[in-house]
Parts: sequence; structure tokens; C-alpha cells
Amino acid sequence: MAAESEEPSVLDLVSSDELCQPFLQDEFDVQAFSNTVIESQQVAQMLQHIASSVAQLDRELNQQVVSHHEDLLSQATGMEKLEGVLHMVQTRIESLQAGVQRIRGKIAEPHSKIIARTTQLARLQTVCELLRRLIRVLYLRKRLRAQLNGGVRELTKAAQSLNELDYLSQGVDLSGIEVLENDWAWVSQTRNKVISQAESMLTSGLNAQNTSLIGTALQVFHHLNILQRNV
Repeated sequence: MAAESEEPSVLDLVSSDELCQPFLQDEFDVQAFSNTVIESQQVAQMLQHIASSVAQLDRELNQQVVSHHEDLLSQATGMEKLEGVLHMVQTRIESLQAGVQRIRGKIAEPHSKIIARTTQLARLQTVCELLRRLIRVLYLRKRLRAQLNGGVRELTKAAQSLNELDYLSQGVDLSGIEVLENDWAWVSQTRNKVISQAESMLTSGLNAQNTSLIGTALQVFHHLNILQRNV
């Protein structure tokens, strides 16, 4: 005995209905469909047919709801649970983001303080080095004045003081310090004066064959880094 053919569903019937097919198209144009119906002069028949199809679909929908009531409830419950899980995940993500912000704040503040303290330390070191040189320059200036008053006997020591003063002025900007403004000009003049005295001493020593004068003059040139120029 041949198996009975399965009856088509309401959805299949509606889908195969030429009058209902336009409603199933993705690009359904209400205005164009209305104009077509009006032009066909079958407005009443079309409205009746559409109403009948809607009624059939409504009955089918109710039947499907009744037939699959448990499945629909189960899916609805599953959706609620899924929404709950998503909400919990979102809440934890927000908490994590807040924690990251707090940690970032705790890290950023000490980092800023370290940078500030490092800058302050570098500046303090620069100031300390400048003060150290300043104190040494003032001391050498005082000692140099005393050495110049000692005459020829102190000329070598005066050259040593001038050499150290020259070293202290290198690698650092000491300009603009009022207490030293006039001293540098005086130190330059004193250097020229000591060189002149050493050159006269060398000439006298060579003429008199005095090794003591020659040796003193050469020591002065050595301390002032001009030995090769004058020998």
C-alpha cells in the first residue's frame, strides 16, 4: 500500500500563492504593490484573499505555539539564563577595568614622583658641583694673591694655582656669578704677568748659566702647559 502523501503546511500554501508571494520578497515595495492592485481593479478581492491568508497563518502560529509550548518555555528560560550569564560577565569586566584603573593610578603616581625626585637630585648634584668649584676658586684666588707677594720664590706655586684655576673653569659655565666676574679678568692678567716673569727668568738664567733660574722658569712653563712653546 502506497504511503499517503504528506499534506503541505499553511506556510507552503501561502508561499506558493501567487497573490501572497510579493509579501515574502526581501525588497517588497508597498507603494508599487498598491498601485498594481489598484490598476487591476480587484482591490476587494485582493483584500479578502489577504485577510484569509493572514487568518490561516494566525491559526497555524497558534497551533505551533500549543504544540511546542514546552520547547518554547525551555528556550525562553535558556535565554534568561544566558542574559544572566552575560550580565555577570559584563559586571566582572567592569570590575576588572576599574581594578586596572586603580592599579594604573597606583603605578603612575610613584613613577611621577621618581621622575621628579630624579630631576631634583640631578639639579642638586649640579648645584653642589658648582658650589664646590666656586669655593675652590675663591680659595685659590686668595692663595694666588699671597703667592704673588712672595716674589720669585713663589712663582712656581703661583703657576700651579693658575693651572688649577684653568682646570676648574673647564666643563662648567661659571659666567654670571657676580663674585667671580672681576676675578677671571684678574686671573688672566696674572697669568700673563707670571709668564712674562718666567720668560725673563729663563733669559737671565741662560745668560748667567744659572740652572736654578732656568729650572724654575721651566717648571712655571710646565704648570701653565706652555713648555713646548717656550723651549
